[in-house]
Amino acid sequence: MRPNRGTANWMLVALLALSAVPVRAQIEPGRVYSGGEQISDPDSGLRLTLPAGWRGGLSQDGESFVLEPDAGDGYLVVVGDEITEADARLQLSTSMDLGGGVVLTPNGAIENVASGHLSARYAVTGAPADMVGVVDVRLTQSGLAVAFILLSPPASAAGHLEAMRQFAFSLGVVEAVVQTTGAGDLWEPFLRGMYLARYHTATGYTESTELWLCSNGVFYYNSQGGGFGGGASGAVQTTDGGRWSATGGGATGTLLLQWSNGQQSSMSLEYNYDDSRVFVNGDHMLQGKNERCQ
Repeated sequence: MRPNRGTANWMLVALLALSAVPVRAQIEPGRVYSGGEQISDPDSGLRLTLPAGWRGGLSQDGESFVLEPDAGDGYLVVVGDEITEADARLQLSTSMDLGGGVVLTPNGAIENVASGHLSARYAVTGAPADMVGVVDVRLTQSGLAVAFILLSPPASAAGHLEAMRQFAFSLGVVEAVVQTTGAGDLWEPFLRGMYLARYHTATGYTESTELWLCSNGVFYYNSQGGGFGGGASGAVQTTDGGRWSATGGGATGTLLLQWSNGQQSSMSLEYNYDDSRVFVNGDHMLQGKNERCQ
């Protein structure tokens, strides 16, 4: 299925095929990728890991990356373009013509799954079988919006949404990491102004943890989770903040949080040189756009 250029102009170019993110050479046309395989580009920092039980590859026209579950009862199309969040919200609130008579019509409000991660649900008409639609959009600091378009039979929707979120959350490095830490570098200046996030998905449940480390020493924290039908839209939510500092340099360090209630937390820091990843207490943290502070 190919998005209609007139009604969904933000779905013009395939993920990993944008001139600003030259990854297409990494994806071999005609090759079928299986669950667990990673498609990546070290130069742009984009990484995605196919969910278990799914397979996919570049579409014949080269304009999308298409996946389907091994059971063959759904479709997931991944595309992207360079647009703003406002434009993404506008497109998510309008009908989308996917071609071949298949049309998505908005069916509910746009959800904020996490910072820079939007989601909308759709009624589907024109499909050969009864389908529901969900579109997730992840926004990056470089201005790239990556859309994950899911069509699924209602009976399989919960499991397929879980797989789609796993795929979207596997975007391990949202931007190319231009900051580096080495033997002579200190963790505190490296972390100033950084946004870190971790996503976890289990059967029927999704949660996110976000941490904004401001350059002035203030931090903000948000944790939220919920079941299918709400995603991580706030069924359970914790927000807090306080002051932060960091010690150490090179591959390891310590993050110190002084919470607003006076309590203190000490968390281990680790930097993986092979893939430029940051770990906090052993958990891989995604690095994204800090929209709250510098």
